[in-house]
Amino acid sequence: MQTQEKIRTFVAIKISAEMEKELGRFLAELKKDRADVKWVNHESIHLTLKFLGNLTASQVESVIEVVQKASVEFSIFHLKADEKGAFPNLKRPKVFWVGLSQADDSTLLNLQSKMETELAEIGFEKEVRKFHPHLTIGRVRRFKNLEDITEKFMAYELAEIEFEVKEILIMKSVLTPKGAVYSIQKAIPLK
Repeated sequence: MQTQEKIRTFVAIKISAEMEKELGRFLAELKKDRADVKWVNHESIHLTLKFLGNLTASQVESVIEVVQKASVEFSIFHLKADEKGAFPNLKRPKVFWVGLSQADDSTLLNLQSKMETELAEIGFEKEVRKFHPHLTIGRVRRFKNLEDITEKFMAYELAEIEFEVKEILIMKSVLTPKGAVYSIQKAIPLK
């Protein structure tokens, strides 16, 4: 019996080219430090709405249908970077991130919540943690030289960039020795 290929899948929002460039400048500064942190490639930074794991092709099709259905009532909206931080905290960081927010309304939170509920109806476990819109910037490998990099991370003044969200993406992730390689499986436009 032949095993079906599994597709590592997640639902995401792509950031703008302008935001990508700003994060590239930020990461270039952070990489000058000798802390043992795996910094993300600025060209692959995205906002994950829901990680789904390894799915079959038919499961991916079901996800696409559900996300299209969940997205239909939502219009184009804007996001901006508004804070920086680390999970679980800045004293013992494991993940460095840049937070995103909406100035105008709560479209993002409502969209993510609706998607979470709709995906639960087809068998995907609901996330128990509260959704915290963020862009992962780096993952700590070892707690070495972290005090300096944490200080540098928090001191950096990010340019205030607002960007338009026009679509929701169903993404494929392939893990390689050089990091994850992402490709779009389906782009779902907002109205």
